[in-house]
Order: sequence, then C-alpha cells, then structure tokens
Amino acid sequence: MDFKGKKVLVIGMAKTGLSVASFLHDHGAEVLVNDIKSRDEVFEEVKILESMGIKTFTGGHPEKLLDDVNLVIPSPGISLNIPILKEAKLRGLHIISELELGFLFSRARIIAVTGTNGKTTTTTLINEILKNDGKETVAAGNIGVPLIQVAESVSINGYIVTEVSSFQLEATEKFKPKISVVLNITPDHLNRHITFENYVLAKSRIFENQDENDFTVLNADDDIVRDLSQKTRSKVVFFSRKKELDDGVFVKNDVIVIKDKDRLCPVCHSKELGIKGCHNLENALAATAVAWLCNVNLNSLAETLKEFQGVEHRLEYVDTVAGVKFINDSKATNPDAAIKALEAVEEPIVLIAGGMDKGVNFTRFAQSFKNRVKALVVLGETASKIAEAARENGVTCIKEVSTMEDAVDEAFKRAVPGDCVLLSPACASWDMFKDFEERGRIFKKSVKEMGRK
Repeated sequence: MDFKGKKVLVIGMAKTGLSVASFLHDHGAEVLVNDIKSRDEVFEEVKILESMGIKTFTGGHPEKLLDDVNLVIPSPGISLNIPILKEAKLRGLHIISELELGFLFSRARIIAVTGTNGKTTTTTLINEILKNDGKETVAAGNIGVPLIQVAESVSINGYIVTEVSSFQLEATEKFKPKISVVLNITPDHLNRHITFENYVLAKSRIFENQDENDFTVLNADDDIVRDLSQKTRSKVVFFSRKKELDDGVFVKNDVIVIKDKDRLCPVCHSKELGIKGCHNLENALAATAVAWLCNVNLNSLAETLKEFQGVEHRLEYVDTVAGVKFINDSKATNPDAAIKALEAVEEPIVLIAGGMDKGVNFTRFAQSFKNRVKALVVLGETASKIAEAARENGVTCIKEVSTMEDAVDEAFKRAVPGDCVLLSPACASWDMFKDFEERGRIFKKSVKEMGRK
C-alpha cells in the first residue's frame, strides 16, 4: 500500500492509535487522529502526535472528519457500529484494523493466537519456545505491542507471534497467518457482538484466508472450536487434554506427546510444566503443536515448557502477608477465565471480583464458588450482579467496596493464615481503570503497602 498523498483517519488515541498514526506518517500519509475523549483527557497523547506534525481532533466523532479521507483505521476498542463508522461504510470508505495493516507490511511468518482465554499466556509461551530454539521471533498484537510496530522489523525467515482478539479480527480483509490457533470459545464481549454466534464468527476470521499450505491448531476438547475444523481450508492439528488423538498433541499417562501418523514423540511430564492448572496444560499443548509445526528441537521445547513461569497478571503470585497468600489474576476479564483461576488455587479463597459490565451472566461463575470461595469482595459496575449471584449460591460473607485499595483491606480482614486472597475479576477493567494491567498493578501495590504496615 502506497500512502504518499493519501489522507487517513485514525480513530482512538491509545497505544494502537499512536503506533498506527506514527507508522502512516512515516510512510507519507496525511494523518488525522480522532478520539471521543476531551483534549485534557488525552493531553499527553495529543502532545506526542502534534510533535510529529500529526493533526488531532478530540471531544467527539463528527462525520465531517470523513471528508476527503481515503482510509479509516479504528482502534480495536472502537465498535464498528458507532455513527461515524456507519457513515464511513455508507460512503464506501475503506475501513481496516491495525492488525490488517500490520499484516500487509509484514514479511515474517505470522502465528496468530485467539480464544476467549489463554491468549496472552500461549502467545508468550510460543514466542519463548521459538526464541530458546534460536529462531528469529517477536511477540506482538493484543499482548501489548501493536503488530504494526514490529511488522517491518522481522525478516522473511522470522516469526511474529501475534495475540489477536475478536475486536481486531472484525475489520480484517486479507489477514492470513501461516499458523492460526484457536484455544477455546465461551461467551464474552456480548455488549459489542450482541450474540454469541457473532462472537464465534469474529473469532473464525482468524483462518478465513488460510489455504492448504497453512495450519490451524484447534482444541479438540471444546465442541465449538472442534467444529471449526469444518470451516477452514488449512491443515488442522488438534490438541487435547482429555483424550488420545489419532494425530496431534495430547496427554498420555501424564506425559505430553506428539503423534504424527505412526510416530509418537514424548515431550515432558505434565507435572513438570512451569505453569500450573488444567487451563495452562491446554495452553502448553497448543504451544507444543505450534512448536512441532515450526520444527523446534524437542529437547529445547521440553526445557522451555519446564522453565516458563507464566505472564504478569495471570495467576501471578504477589506476596504472603501474615500467612495469607495474594494472587493477581487481573487478566481474567470474563467469568470463564475466573473459573479457571478458582480451579487452579488450592487454598480457601477470599475472592475480589467485579468490573465493567459486558452483558454476560454470572450464574455459572457463582456456582463455581462452592467449596472454594469463603468470602467475596466486589467492586465496579457488576458488583451487585455478582453479589446477587453469589448469595443465590450460598455465599453469605460479601462486602461491596468502591476502590481496589479498600478491596485488598477488606479481603485481608476476612482471611486467616492458610487462605488465598485472589483478584480474579471476571470482568473488563474499563469502568475504573485504564486497562487490566493498571488494575493488577494497583492490586499489587496495595498488597505491598499493606504488608509494610
């Protein structure tokens, strides 16, 4: 794509918007960056953009911004159904995501990972496996570094391991990873996708353009994901935690094995994994399948699987204060992720939950509290909804608070030595925090400060 002399509207001034605007400006485009927030709210971002000579418009999305525009690139958090984007469609303007833009300028082999849960852990693990095997690789996408930021820096022989969300996939056209991975699909982001069917369709776009020369790694234990094998033209590789497969990656006698036709290759014992929990075993199986397709040495693979300790904000041990363990699972932005966290913690749990309301039901989440959650502290938009669901499932010790600092204090009051205070919100963070990372950092800071007291 030649951007010289082209006018491009970028919507959203967060990390992705800044990276896209900078890239387009460097490639000769006339860039205008727009954000619905006031200038004061995004003052630092405006300063960065205007220092590069990039025009900005804040405080709304007026349709006049579309005049003479050749291309519109909304940030992932921007719904395609807002009025300005609907008008852009009516005008026949080209609308693509940052993911699409990054793909178009990348020469590397792209490994794309999606799923409702486990994306960040699996993306990071795959990248570590490839790096430790001596391959040129970088992790990007929804994991924190926009794809466009690294697209041109990796050679044709290298890999870009990309975490992709349903939001990013919505506005793709030619996105075609060499290897796509779908970990699991459970209801999430229904406030944006409206129906679960729409959500599944968005996830499915990850392999929409793949062909018989590409690979799709699918979870055989997830009925919805397994059925996606009928919709892709690529070669399918299954992984399973629960059953032996004719071909693929699975667990046999507690050993992770790869079966390719008549060849059975043991990798390592499942209990040797550096990351714990059934959900992390599934993530490791998916990463093993990708490693196999990338011809990673099996000894190197096994070593990385044993050494990898996970990612920040995902079942991250923070501290033990007066015999009470604190775990940061801020990355759990939906009920299914939080349920997996509850299953992974062995101690009695004082749970901190709540956040932005994405329109999901918390009944199954509350049902998972049985024999695990002894007390509950809730905050955010969904506080009352989670509290109500918990009461209906037998939890009586419930406290609603307004800040994370108060949540940590109240949870500690309800814990005794041997308990675990677990932050696993089951909700997005945007009602109170910039993102789940900020939420997790404030939780950790509060724990450390309480420990010093």
